[in-house]
Amino acid sequence: MTDGSSPARSADRRAPAEAIVRHYRRNGDWAPRITELMRAHGLDPRDPDAMAPLEQLHLGGHDATRALADWAGLAGGTVLDIGCGIGGPARTLAHAFACDVTGIDLTHGYCRDAGALSRQVGLAARTRFACASAHDLPFAAASFPWVWTQHAAMNIPDKRAMYAEIARVLQPGGRLVLHDIVAGPGREPHFPVPWASTPDASFLLPARGVHALLRAAGLRERVWEDLSKHAVQRVRDARARMRAGEPEGLGPHLLQGAEFLEMRRNLARNLEEGRVGVIRAVFEKA
Repeated sequence: MTDGSSPARSADRRAPAEAIVRHYRRNGDWAPRITELMRAHGLDPRDPDAMAPLEQLHLGGHDATRALADWAGLAGGTVLDIGCGIGGPARTLAHAFACDVTGIDLTHGYCRDAGALSRQVGLAARTRFACASAHDLPFAAASFPWVWTQHAAMNIPDKRAMYAEIARVLQPGGRLVLHDIVAGPGREPHFPVPWASTPDASFLLPARGVHALLRAAGLRERVWEDLSKHAVQRVRDARARMRAGEPEGLGPHLLQGAEFLEMRRNLARNLEEGRVGVIRAVFEKA
């Protein structure tokens, strides 16, 4: 399937795609390092619950994924996960919510690691992964009752095309579940941040812009929630725990290198200064 893009438009998309892949590829292979870290902490690498704190590369981690699925009423069914990363949310939906999940991501290494980790924890039959662009989903129309995207739209240059593709692959009455970082009312974000080393890999819209594009794609709002204040409070609570000397638990920060500390500090600052916000929503195809 193609979106009818002109050669110039396709070239325009390739440049940011290269910056995005470069950013996510900087840490190398995740699967062997996750396995090694689990063993170093006395954890069974075949246990999906034990792996969960290490595989969720988004704000709020595993708790946010479970809360989003509960909030959206997701219980079973077939799900398309756009921007699946190394497959953490997909495995959570498969293991804890009895879903069959197809994940797509732009980064080849992430898709490879996602498949390896799913096989390792015995979830290969319920999760599958492919390298593809959200601008051009390689699926037939009306293929999925659920589409899921969690902290992925920040890296999507053409959100109009993405939401149109989501509407195309959703079945009538199907639902989109999203959890995203959006542009805030403040100035431009400080970089680097967890989703982009440089501004050329970041494509944020204000919440109202996201909402307008979703409606223009033919999707109808069921629920919408601004989580920005909640995210700021999480940042401040984490800072207070660090100042009190409380050790930080197991998480993907242990695998992302020294530069991730600056990315995380900038994300906290951006949230507190209103440069970015956080939303979650469920939309339905009429």
